[in-house]
Amino acid sequence: MTRFVALPYRHWIALSLARALQADDHQVGGRGADALLARARQCLGDEAKPWLLPLCQELAAWPEPVWRSLSVRMLADRLQTMAPFVDGMDPSLHERPQVRRLLLRPSRQLPPPFALEGLTLPHLPTEAHLADWLGLSIEELDWLAGDAYRYREASPTARRPWVEPSRHYQCLLLPKRRGGLRLIEAPLPRLKAAQRRILSDLLSRVPVHEAAHGFVTGRRVATHAATHAGQAFVASLDLKDFFPSIGRARIEALFHTLGFTEAVAARLTALCTTRTPAMVRDRLRSDGSLSHQDARRLASAHLPQGAPTSPALANLCAFGLDLRLDGLAHRFGARYSRYADDLVWSGPAPLARDWRTLQAWATGVIEDEGFRLRHDKTRRMPAAGRQRITGVVVNERPNLPREAYDQLRAELHRLGAQGPVDPGLRAPIVGRIAWATQFVVPSRADKLRRMFQAIDFGTMPAPNAAAASAASTASPVDPALHLNGKPSG
Repeated sequence: MTRFVALPYRHWIALSLARALQADDHQVGGRGADALLARARQCLGDEAKPWLLPLCQELAAWPEPVWRSLSVRMLADRLQTMAPFVDGMDPSLHERPQVRRLLLRPSRQLPPPFALEGLTLPHLPTEAHLADWLGLSIEELDWLAGDAYRYREASPTARRPWVEPSRHYQCLLLPKRRGGLRLIEAPLPRLKAAQRRILSDLLSRVPVHEAAHGFVTGRRVATHAATHAGQAFVASLDLKDFFPSIGRARIEALFHTLGFTEAVAARLTALCTTRTPAMVRDRLRSDGSLSHQDARRLASAHLPQGAPTSPALANLCAFGLDLRLDGLAHRFGARYSRYADDLVWSGPAPLARDWRTLQAWATGVIEDEGFRLRHDKTRRMPAAGRQRITGVVVNERPNLPREAYDQLRAELHRLGAQGPVDPGLRAPIVGRIAWATQFVVPSRADKLRRMFQAIDFGTMPAPNAAAASAASTASPVDPALHLNGKPSG
């Protein structure tokens, strides 16, 4: 069922006029005052409307980049703030205008914003183009991301409930190391294939802030840790529910900023977000893993932890956060970087004295950007103690903690001595070794590889050192990470 909301009269006139003004604006001379006035009179009738001429003259003076960056709705909003339009809508000054004819223009994709003009993004002016780009029919696109995904959750007592969308995610509840349950929302194969296309051919082409190191090609935990190695003072904050904190409106605004039409941006957003079913939220609340406010976030459209597109979208939506926190760090003579939901600052000894002030400013920025902090995970780490971020010690240089190295070595020794080992364990162990060898001296790295080669994985051949090394660079995401971006060690 679809509900139609009547537009206010003033907005209806502005929207109709905006469509007419943009109908042929791509033609030679189409943005001149005379051409704009001719289309405006076609829309509102040929009767004398003296306020149209100054309005069109003002529009014709706009530079081309400004004009090209406006969608129909954005232009309509701008029209309602312009003095000639305001005067034209005043019944004491002019006769009430009426729409005589609707002039429609073909749907078109806007150029990327300033400083991103060089991006090569897919040309998707309509929903039909989007479906074809994803290898789907329009019916399949509706099934994956139709209007039903914009509806609010149906109330059990509602007389006319909303249409219930199909479920395209598998919800997994995994135990946390510190107690409680972690929600993983994994897309089913059909949707996952579409999300991988969006990630590889669209999102991966948009640059993120230099301070973001998680899930970015060419950056990883090692580069994040190296940023803060050898500093006199290190401090970290942790964001709460990083992915669910990013909702539909922010993601849709991102796609629209990249130039996609409102219809295509809405479809892309629906493909990349989900609403957690009520039974799953109830299970999390009964376990104590979810507050009432957190449950409300999951009930609305949000980034699912487990979708291929979520890390890239989270980094792009956090661009403003990174930009402001990086500027704040510069103001205090510090360094800043972020790995997923871990925010880290480091600097000389005076930073320890100024940390409370910096933290207060950072908290205000974080909340203003729509995120929340986990106050139980705030840490201050002077050089006199162990400085550890994302599982790596950074007192002098990025280094694996001794207990983590000993634990991995003991496990490899046990597996090597017990005889045939389940081949399914091979890939996780390769990942853990690749992770560890980034932060240990070459002699220890060689020792771990030799111990791995001594393990009997049945009929599967053991990898050589090059294979383990390649595993650490095959993906921008470190292979030994949990799905929330934390090291498994």
